[in-house]
Amino acid sequence: RTGGVSSGAVQPTWVPFGSTVAHRRRLRFALDAYDSTWSSRLRQPTYSLGELINIEASVSTDPRLPLRVFVDECVASPSAAARLKYKVIADNG
Repeated sequence: RTGGVSSGAVQPTWVPFGSTVAHRRRLRFALDAYDSTWSSRLRQPTYSLGELINIEASVSTDPRLPLRVFVDECVASPSAAARLKYKVIADNG
């Protein structure tokens, strides 16, 4: 036996998630916009600069592998290739 198992909390690590294999299945990430009451998901939201945006970031995975999503940075732009970008979330949320 070369290792031990503990029921303690997982400690933060400096290794990026992309280089860490936590599960053999792919994870599906989603970023959804909601109305001002958080009751309805918006299909094609349009916002003006300075307007409040209700965003939910989530990940779908096996229930035996509970994960939480932390968003450090998020930008909005007219298209994925556009140089024009607006910071929606900055400085680690």
